[in-house]
Amino acid sequence: MAEEQETAQRKAARRKMHEALELLKGKHPEHGVDAMREALEIDPDFIEPRRALARYYLETDQKRLAVSQYEEMLRIDPDNDELWAELRKIDPMTAERLDRLQHIAPDPFVAQRKDVDMSDLEDFEVEDEPVEEEAAGPAPFLGNSGGGSDDLFLEEEDDYDYEPLPWEHEQEADYRERLDQNAPFVDVMDGYALFWQDSRGRSRLVAPCSAPEDVRWDTLEGETATAATELHTRPPDVLVLHEHTRLPIALPLKSPMLVIGETYHHALSNQEVLFVLGFGIHLLQNDNAAYLWAAEHIIQREVEDSDLRQQLTQAAADFTVGWDAGLPQEERTRLAKLAHAWEMRSALSADRAGLICCGEINCACRAIAAMCSASGEASMISADDFLEQFSGIPAAELANIGLAHDPWTDPRYAAYRIQMIRWWATTDHYKQVR
Repeated sequence: MAEEQETAQRKAARRKMHEALELLKGKHPEHGVDAMREALEIDPDFIEPRRALARYYLETDQKRLAVSQYEEMLRIDPDNDELWAELRKIDPMTAERLDRLQHIAPDPFVAQRKDVDMSDLEDFEVEDEPVEEEAAGPAPFLGNSGGGSDDLFLEEEDDYDYEPLPWEHEQEADYRERLDQNAPFVDVMDGYALFWQDSRGRSRLVAPCSAPEDVRWDTLEGETATAATELHTRPPDVLVLHEHTRLPIALPLKSPMLVIGETYHHALSNQEVLFVLGFGIHLLQNDNAAYLWAAEHIIQREVEDSDLRQQLTQAAADFTVGWDAGLPQEERTRLAKLAHAWEMRSALSADRAGLICCGEINCACRAIAAMCSASGEASMISADDFLEQFSGIPAAELANIGLAHDPWTDPRYAAYRIQMIRWWATTDHYKQVR
């Protein structure tokens, strides 16, 4: 549109964009990036600032962030041939995937994307207005990560560069990169790294756990090895907690450890156990568990799960003292929302890993329902009965959970996860990864 015909909103965004362009040329281009994002806060559908950001990201070797801007631009203007040509030149695989998504029946969540902008998080409210969830189509097949090795666990001496796992939800990487760029979040990660090295304190907390053979779960180690093979990594040590763990407890140690509740021995079938193990092993890949513990420490929500999960968070707090010193409450809240947004997508990725391991969509769905139910219901609940509690609620509403809700165990979000994994199981992406 001609500038004289622009809305007041667009004019304000354009002024901010021009200011940002000048800042990008200066000694501190990061100030220009912040200003460009402010322009997008004013007018999220303004393509020119997104294009400028994409150019900057490409010039500074941040290809993934540039591609993310192109995805948003094509969401806004899907018939823009020039944008399609630019994306095909930058990332042909992503362009092919987006083009394919335009010609298949969308999942029930993509339909909501036209009304949602996730380019920034400052418009999120703390509790009253929950985080909007954009669900996405199949992620590109990226092959094994981890420097070309099949082993995706971290070693202390590794020179590690993060690459998304083949089954990972396509938006997760963007949110993880934003966390990487946040100094207070990195401080918490560093504190937790010291905690994981404190073998005495950690051993005391897991002391009540048992080896699988001590609770007559003789098949567990073999099932763990099977799940690890499906995910192209080595099996972690596995312990059994004598209570229900809704979330498998992943400990990102030098020798990774997974703790699951004894309830699952009796409540789940062998294939459903493989789902839980795949879910947990995914958290031990790509350093996901380290991000999860740091995110939960920052969010500080009340969690309805095993005592061990809460005790580990409390014990680690001594190693993170001062991470928020001098941090304004507004910035702290903003970081909590960002961590929450990452967790929501990471849970979807973990579900995909679980499905890859168990290979049966019905087992995957029932396992999710069992993991998000009380211990007494885990053996009896079916996926359909679980979903019946939320019948009539659109998927987009199920996905709208605020900071107080734990994406890993919240029943409402679990209903969304079940619908999402059912959809993903029908895609070419799933078949390709399998």
